[in-house]
Amino acid sequence: MNDKEPRRQFSADYGLFRRQAGEYTLEEAPHLPEAMLQRLWEGAGFPDALTSLEGHRLRVLSPGWLNKSGGPDFTNAQIEFNGETVTGDVEIHRRMRDWFDHNHDSDPVYNGVVLHVVSASPDDNAPRATTQQGRAVATLIWPDGDGLYGDDALEGLPARCGKCASGVISENPEVFQHFLGLAGEWRMLEKQRRIRERMSSAGADQAMYEVFMEACGYSAYREQFKRIAQALHYDRARQLAQQTPDLLEVALLRIAGLLPDMWRHDVDPPLHYIRSLEQLQKHLPGLKPLDLRWRSANSRPANRPERRLAGAARFITRTADYGMQKKMEMLWRASMPPVARRRAIEDFFGGAMGFWANHCSWHGDSMTRPSAPLGEGRIRTIIGNVLIPAALAWAREQKSTLLEDHVYDFFAALPAEPENRVHRVMRQWLFAGGKPFRMTFRRQQGLMQMHQDWCSHNPACRNCTLLTFLRSLEGCGR
Repeated sequence: MNDKEPRRQFSADYGLFRRQAGEYTLEEAPHLPEAMLQRLWEGAGFPDALTSLEGHRLRVLSPGWLNKSGGPDFTNAQIEFNGETVTGDVEIHRRMRDWFDHNHDSDPVYNGVVLHVVSASPDDNAPRATTQQGRAVATLIWPDGDGLYGDDALEGLPARCGKCASGVISENPEVFQHFLGLAGEWRMLEKQRRIRERMSSAGADQAMYEVFMEACGYSAYREQFKRIAQALHYDRARQLAQQTPDLLEVALLRIAGLLPDMWRHDVDPPLHYIRSLEQLQKHLPGLKPLDLRWRSANSRPANRPERRLAGAARFITRTADYGMQKKMEMLWRASMPPVARRRAIEDFFGGAMGFWANHCSWHGDSMTRPSAPLGEGRIRTIIGNVLIPAALAWAREQKSTLLEDHVYDFFAALPAEPENRVHRVMRQWLFAGGKPFRMTFRRQQGLMQMHQDWCSHNPACRNCTLLTFLRSLEGCGR
């Protein structure tokens, strides 16, 4: 079987393969070496919402300074515990018991440790870290997420990876392509499962709206955009979108805290700001902003949250007549080739028009060239990671074979999205300088799933189950 064979339903075979693969060899323990954990901690961009094992709300303001001499791994880290900033040391281990195996509990050098970070979930009987003074130390289980690590951290992992594919790709590339396609389909099935769970509690429109907003925020602003979607529910957002042109944009910017009451710059305010403020005062006088933090220094000017919110408002407005879920379902059910369907979806996002086509923020210089608030690459990512799994979720909810056929054909034909750091690292690992086969969105999703299941916790490829399993597929003539 290969990607060219006619199949129009999403396959769960990868889940079965993943379970079977574990039967071939003993899986390498899912822990990175402590030195690598230290590098990742130093370069990670942690989400704002973390929770310690004890239930503390955590936010990593600064990872601290790497300590290359004796003592804790990082000194003078700044961590927000339950809203209060604490400065102290951080110690990183693979297992909870390493704290005691290394005698940190009796060493006064570790009395300043405020956070113990471990990469493995503890046993129920695992002792919690305590200092020589008897103080309990909060424990953080190593956080997970595609957007957690920076380029340098991921690309610094050992270069001897990819053994599972190096031989298979050159000798029997169809086996690996087939496997990668199934992994991509499994990833879509997992995404639609999570969306269906949210649909069951919040409704189809609200669930789709929330994941759409998260994707518009991408990794830098994902949590902030999700909070905005939860603060301004979809029914109200749709109502505003139908009421007055640009009113939804005004509401989103206001809730985000990105539409200030007063102009505090030396230059005159742009007309778009004046009109937005007038609409706020006329239609939404009591709307209050959330307490959100925007770290704009970490993103390109064109990706500032103001532009992202404006782009999100445009899509929501253009699908507001029937509602986001119904509008998209009508498009998915229509009989048309995948390219025409993709162009129809892209039209909902609009092009470079209005104030945000030429500005990155309310003040500052204009952009050298007009561009849409959500660029082509981000639109492709939203289509693939939000609209496809949302449509698949609805197809399975309705048990509609026709709808899933259309979604599958579209997914199989969707071109690749812009390469992210995991795509790049996996390409470097697997192809070792050689020319990879043509990437599609489905195969990129397969790389992401493969990285999650096998490579992220075993970068040295020691005793990896996947190579043996891929060889078994060759023997089966797949």
